[in-house]
Amino acid sequence: MSADTRLAKRLEKINPSSTLAITSKAKKLKSEGFDVVNLAGGEPDFDTPDFIKLAAVEAIKSGFTKYTPTTGIPELKQLICEKLKRDNGLDYAPSQIVVSCGAKHSIFNTLFVLVEEGDEVLMPLPFWVSYPEMVNLCSATPKFIKALPSNDFKITAEDLEKNISKKTKVFILNSPSNPTGCVYTSEELKKISDVCVKNKIFVISDEIYEKLIYDNLRHVSIAGFNKDIYELTVTVNGLSKSYSMTGWRIGYLAASPSIVEAVSRFQDHSTSNPASISQKAAVAALSGPDDFSQKICQEFQKRRDYCIS
Repeated sequence: MSADTRLAKRLEKINPSSTLAITSKAKKLKSEGFDVVNLAGGEPDFDTPDFIKLAAVEAIKSGFTKYTPTTGIPELKQLICEKLKRDNGLDYAPSQIVVSCGAKHSIFNTLFVLVEEGDEVLMPLPFWVSYPEMVNLCSATPKFIKALPSNDFKITAEDLEKNISKKTKVFILNSPSNPTGCVYTSEELKKISDVCVKNKIFVISDEIYEKLIYDNLRHVSIAGFNKDIYELTVTVNGLSKSYSMTGWRIGYLAASPSIVEAVSRFQDHSTSNPASISQKAAVAALSGPDDFSQKICQEFQKRRDYCIS
């Protein structure tokens, strides 16, 4: 009997990440001397700012290379709380934060503790490639709500309500969206939040692209409307896009205490803590100058405008 016939059958549902595969191929071609414009992965082509890299070097020199608490070092969790209050109008205590190995890690951990076989997870289509695969890994069923170009690839509250069944457990919201770039307005999100509260549906709000918005649009966090949606929402973010720290693998989630406790227990026995050195780099990022994301966003908008002009 060959080894591949003894692999867990759950993997038969899982497709490889197409974005990672294309990105790997693009980098290989570039290393061979080809002139490649890689539009596959969501990875800024700017280097991590020097002051962040220096903080990591200092962490190594000072011996900050051991295990940390599973959910992250207190200094970083406090800065995340301050960021969420300042940028998103959200009030969380450090005990409601779990630092992870990237926003993708936070989303998977959240799904793992919220859903099981028989549950459905709703998401707009088009979607980021990993959402349905993570749902499948957690033995739940992804269910897609078609978002039309006529509405800027956004679903409406009515679209959401029509797709809810007795099996619906979670709605995945991604605004700003990968891959469409759409940004939901405050009015649109309020209506969606009302539907989720009415039907007691958890919301995973993936806000990793919040700093990369064009045309003076404004990002709004769905958890901020009222206590009811706050309790149902897991707000996910990270430093990969805003600070060009994709390889550092630092993300985080903010949620109600019961969800945080469950995610913490799961992370205890899976990855444990994120890299100690990366956490110190994240402290520098969140406590340092806040102009880097603005600069790269301006440059990305110039490129966008060039492509569509």
